[in-house]
Amino acid sequence: MSYSTHEISQLQKTLAPAVYGPLDLDIQPERFRTELGANSIVRDNPRIQALLTDPRKVELFRQLTLMGDPLADAFAALIPQLGYPKARAMLDQAAAHGIASVPDAPQELIDLMQSVEQEPAWVDWDKIEYAAENARLITAMAGEAIIRVAFMMTYVNGYQGLPMVITGALTSESAAKRMKETISTFKMATLPGALKRGGVAYQSAVKVRVMHAMVRTSLLKRPQQWDYKVYGVPIPQVDQMGAALGFNFMMALYALKHGGKFNKRMGAAVEQARYLAHLLGMHDQFLSNDPQQIVETWQMCQATLRHQFDPRGKDLNGATLNAYRRPGKGWFDRLVHQLDVRSTRFMYTRMVGRRTASTMGVDSSAVDALDFAAVMAPAGLGFGALSLLRKLPGGRDFIDNYCIREIERQLASEGPAEYRTNEKEYKAGAA
Repeated sequence: MSYSTHEISQLQKTLAPAVYGPLDLDIQPERFRTELGANSIVRDNPRIQALLTDPRKVELFRQLTLMGDPLADAFAALIPQLGYPKARAMLDQAAAHGIASVPDAPQELIDLMQSVEQEPAWVDWDKIEYAAENARLITAMAGEAIIRVAFMMTYVNGYQGLPMVITGALTSESAAKRMKETISTFKMATLPGALKRGGVAYQSAVKVRVMHAMVRTSLLKRPQQWDYKVYGVPIPQVDQMGAALGFNFMMALYALKHGGKFNKRMGAAVEQARYLAHLLGMHDQFLSNDPQQIVETWQMCQATLRHQFDPRGKDLNGATLNAYRRPGKGWFDRLVHQLDVRSTRFMYTRMVGRRTASTMGVDSSAVDALDFAAVMAPAGLGFGALSLLRKLPGGRDFIDNYCIREIERQLASEGPAEYRTNEKEYKAGAA
């Protein structure tokens, strides 16, 4: 089962009545907008404005703005009754060995796992494995370089970053933990067979999905901290597209400028990303392999999102920028950390602009550009050299095996992700 209906409000109340039954899903939260303007990231674009004149599209994205992940949310709402250790053990067993292996599983977990275990008709494993192999080389050589920027981009807008603020990611240690839990899924997805049932990325995606649901259901029970009429549902579908499908959008833009179709490599990458997004519980609206729909969906997400500066987002930005992700504390690891931070300042400023970067507490200097070159040059040279070696007889398998070992080394050095949040709230019998 996948989320495909446009009657999203009714679906959520049916699948997760304990979570969505008390909520008014007919509201237009403050964060949602229906026209471009001064506080919109998209301005003066007639084509995007035309999308907003279609009442059916606008209504769909209003509902997607209030859509969480009702199958996962229903299970998360049950965790206080089950107790976190028992619920987590059931989830781990189901993700690794299938829901049939879990004795006395609650119906909510059965419904969630059956939806995960049922592959969509469009899945093409040849394309997914081809994409994974192509991604392994860049992940092995430069997988660490863009992690911080990818996270920091979402904190520019207070409407999107607030869940991270409230759930305690305002220290460099907690920010590093959140990065590890999210990025490990995408790294694992490049390994052979990792997205197949029971694979490491498959298991990770299911656990990330439930972790998000735990955050969502917890915040919705705390109106003094989470104003539903302002922010809508925490971690909604529309906010997940950036992290899960950002590269699909960029490839779709390229494709539309060069004939309107994906080439073989890009088409395979799109297939891999959209299957991972399916495992993460995203609505079919986001899972297209058509360049035009991908771009329109992205643009509707941006056009309907009101922008607002939140000083807590600035604090979260700082915590993420300075998060220490090196395996040791020796001089070399500390030096690499500083290079990473300074090169991140350079990339972030280039992507959001100097004014926005300064507002978010990031001030980049000319020295940062040199550090960026120092970080990226070895990765670029290594990527180029290994790409050439892949073309030699026997080179493809040799390089691929090297990349697999390097990604596994990266994952091992970071340690296992915990996929947990606010565990104290999920003791058996908790309200």
